[in-house]
Amino acid sequence: MDIQSPTLPFPPASLFLVGIGGIGMSALAQLLAWQGYRVAGSDRGADEPGKAELYQALQQQGVKLYPQDGSGVKAEKPDALIISSAVEDGNPNLLAMPARPVIHRAGALAQALQRIPAPLIAVAGSCGKTTVTGWLASTLKALGENIMMVNGGYTLNFASDTAPGNFYSDFDPHWLIIEVDESDRSLTTFRPNYGLLLNVGNDHYSQDELRKVFSEFLRNCRQGIACLKELAPLAADCEVKLSHFADAADPAEPALIAPNAYQARPEGIHFTVPELGVVHSSQSGHHSAVNACAVISTLRLLPLSYDNDAIIRAIAAFRGVRQRFEVIGQLPGGTPVVNDYAHNPEKIAAAIATARERYGSPLLFFFQPHGFKPLEFMREALKDALKASLRADDRLLLLPVFYAGGSASFRPSAAEVADELRNAELPVAAVADRQAAEAVIRNSGSRAKAVVVMGARDSSLRPWCQALCRE
Repeated sequence: MDIQSPTLPFPPASLFLVGIGGIGMSALAQLLAWQGYRVAGSDRGADEPGKAELYQALQQQGVKLYPQDGSGVKAEKPDALIISSAVEDGNPNLLAMPARPVIHRAGALAQALQRIPAPLIAVAGSCGKTTVTGWLASTLKALGENIMMVNGGYTLNFASDTAPGNFYSDFDPHWLIIEVDESDRSLTTFRPNYGLLLNVGNDHYSQDELRKVFSEFLRNCRQGIACLKELAPLAADCEVKLSHFADAADPAEPALIAPNAYQARPEGIHFTVPELGVVHSSQSGHHSAVNACAVISTLRLLPLSYDNDAIIRAIAAFRGVRQRFEVIGQLPGGTPVVNDYAHNPEKIAAAIATARERYGSPLLFFFQPHGFKPLEFMREALKDALKASLRADDRLLLLPVFYAGGSASFRPSAAEVADELRNAELPVAAVADRQAAEAVIRNSGSRAKAVVVMGARDSSLRPWCQALCRE
């Protein structure tokens, strides 16, 4: 599918979003409603636990919701359908509207943003892009800038009773900050003024393929690029302003934007950034310090003039993103329960390291893979990541693979991968379902310093963590 076309009609056209409950689609729905479109949509996960708040917020913003049976398309008679890569050809909404334009989500988002006269900042990378998108948006907002944010997670700074937090806009935004996605290569649809590349991990495709996709994204950036220093070769052909950050200080480059003198404290993290000063944040983990450096690196590209104290205060104002190392509560015996969106080897290793830093050992982890194809891609890298991060007294249990529909091989299973990891002498096993997981928690959860539940896309994981804390 050519995600550049067809043309998005102008407001007040009627648009119907298929899969409107997805994190990216729901953010787009809010943007389109903000622009004056008549917006409706459907989702096959309308009854999923954890989505009630989202649907209520959408309805309060004037978005109409329908079951995913084609009835909404017939009732609304929209001028165009908007779909994501997850929508199959046989979807009832597509069958109900065979003659109307069908626009990919990324193409619709790109066209909608082009109609707003403000510079676009696009955040990309295998890990951390949702957090950094929210952090950059909240920092610019705290500095007094008018912003618009379209994000792949619920940023707590922008959440309210009527807004879930994955979209926010001032009346007259001066900066557009968005998260862009490599999983379907749709990030190459955008032509941002400024691009931010955080990392290249092991998810969705091979490293070589991902580097090609990210390199194309960087070539599309028109004014500036902030990227991890080791990824600088990907921007070698880009004739724009460059800003680099790193995960550790380099004596050869004393001015490199990197977290120096890193400290983890009960109230959060502290570190020093060259030519800025001491930065503090309520976030957890060394990776959060690197994320903050990515934000600072991006700020240095922009034509802004704020003193260091103002920037440090604005960085500290960030409250985080839901399900990004979110402490949900405690088990009846007092053991903390954490929910984290970690779903690839790098993110899982970061979640383990953060839990270790904050709570010590031993730790009990649950990981629900977010699809069969991603699990196949990551299985070897996951083994390496767990060898480096798990300790003998930890336990990691794999839940069955989350299947969201569509074509799938249904291989490998979580049990197959767990067997491979256990054969590599890692403290890993599989559980048949959440009921079996709960039995493990009842029997051994109190011996762990914390229980960490990891996984993406499944909106029921967070409510499950909440239920564990109520038992």
